[in-house]
Amino acid sequence: MQGLTKHLTVLDWSIIAIYFVFVFGLALYHSRRANKGMDDYFVSGRKASWWLLGTSMVATTFAADTPLAVSGMVVRNGIAWNWYWWGLAMATLMGVFFFSRLWRRSGVLTDNELIELRYEGGSAAFLRAFRGIYFAIIYNCIVIGWVNLAMVKILGLTLDFDKNQALWICMSFALVYTLMSGLTGVMATDVMQFAIAMFGAIYLAVVAVIDIGGLGAIHDGLITTYGANKAAEISSLFPAYSSQYSVGMFWPVMIFIFFQWWTASNSDSGGYLAQRMLSAKDEKHSFLGMLWFNIAHYCLRPWPWIMVGLCAAILFPYIPDAAGVYPDPELGYVKVMLKYLPVGMLGLVLASFFAAYMSTIDTHLNWGASYMVNDIYKRFIKKEASDRHYIVASWVATVLIAVCGAGVTMMMDSIADAWYVVSAIYGGLAIIYILRWFWWRINAWSEIGAMTAALSMTYVVRGIFKVPYPLALIYIVPVALTVAFAATFLTKPVSKEKLTAFYRKVRPGGPGWRLISKDIPGADKDPGPAQSVFAYVVSIAAVYCALFGIGKLLLGPASRGLILIGIAIVLGGVLWKYISSQNWQGYGSK
Repeated sequence: MQGLTKHLTVLDWSIIAIYFVFVFGLALYHSRRANKGMDDYFVSGRKASWWLLGTSMVATTFAADTPLAVSGMVVRNGIAWNWYWWGLAMATLMGVFFFSRLWRRSGVLTDNELIELRYEGGSAAFLRAFRGIYFAIIYNCIVIGWVNLAMVKILGLTLDFDKNQALWICMSFALVYTLMSGLTGVMATDVMQFAIAMFGAIYLAVVAVIDIGGLGAIHDGLITTYGANKAAEISSLFPAYSSQYSVGMFWPVMIFIFFQWWTASNSDSGGYLAQRMLSAKDEKHSFLGMLWFNIAHYCLRPWPWIMVGLCAAILFPYIPDAAGVYPDPELGYVKVMLKYLPVGMLGLVLASFFAAYMSTIDTHLNWGASYMVNDIYKRFIKKEASDRHYIVASWVATVLIAVCGAGVTMMMDSIADAWYVVSAIYGGLAIIYILRWFWWRINAWSEIGAMTAALSMTYVVRGIFKVPYPLALIYIVPVALTVAFAATFLTKPVSKEKLTAFYRKVRPGGPGWRLISKDIPGADKDPGPAQSVFAYVVSIAAVYCALFGIGKLLLGPASRGLILIGIAIVLGGVLWKYISSQNWQGYGSK
């Protein structure tokens, strides 16, 4: 598509410039606090309020890639393919009820530091270093790569930039901002960036739907373009086992709903989610922040992108050309944006993409640097140095990660495919991450076995045999778990002294710790995970009722949408009662 630079007026450029001036002004304001020490730079001095850390979480996951990938899923596979990430609500809600308080009690600087709090000896040290490199470099750079790729696609269509130009311009802005601000500045701008990004997404969806002819015209447009059967399947929230197209969708979606979330996900909400929880004032703010993240992430964000995706499917059909080549479905969102946005709004929505991009890249650079410095450099190379020395080291690590991420970007073509690679390398890890909190027998070798097996199997299954995702999980997960449990039982358990110290600090409770907790005074009163199961189940029902209720209000029947939203409100009342009944005088508020 020819570049559309001519459509950017002085007003558009002015809006974009105002955004950057404001963002870098905030970075400058927070730079003094960020440079005080490691706690301030990486966990905001542990003073973050629930609304700030929760909004920061959802802003981080709202990257420039997300609207493109989600709308692209709708164009290529229909709404139901969003179960790829909708199903993860069951994992991230576990983070609220089972892990948010435990993370805050741990008092670690990075989630990776938990390894030597929970395990011991050479295996724990090796795992900490291995996992630090694994996630700071391999995993992190893949994520940075797909977020960069989104901005490359956006700027390629809107400003006619080539891949190199777009990549280095975006990375330069994000890198300078991250070096200046630390986590405090990142979270502060996340709130503003999330608001801008949501406004831009909603505005675009409204304008596109109105031009199509309104909500009622969407289904008619899909029928005209694809035929009645496929139109129904594209707009369905669940695939039906009734046609060749649906059968091809049915089993992958079933894997998303019933298998992926508990076997191949960030099941204990580690990584940058844990970084936010560790920055909380206390356990209550950690809990409420994680809860707010789930509400905003699954209930507020998706539908503007999905509606734009449906409009893109009508306006720019996913139909092969004469050579049998399909158009890039991830460009549909940008094409709709360029088709409908007037002067001024084009600049604002482009600024919203920069906001979404900056929020995510800043987080991943800061989080990756925290691993490289706290878990590798400080732990193994330079154990005794001033905070200023480690801040400078974090700047070097940030630049290194940015360069590696840019290199990965150059090798990518599809955002969604990169998502699937990351999900695959989590295969089997999710169960081990849950068990390490609630079963004393898990040791460092359990994690090492699961990680190496998952990474190796991903290369074999996806790289060599080209098994599509999510079917690849059927092969990856059993092997990874077999290796993990074999490693667990073929190696020595963690010593009772180490396990006792961990239990005293974190107080996880539950029957999996009975062998250890029976000798700890007062441990019999620790609530454990069982007491939160009911609230967890209620939260799942509430989130999905709200998600699908909004969908039904938009796509019909509206009466069913109102019923679902009503149920969500009632279930929300039940959760509020649960929250009010909790004892928030926790163990980890220091």
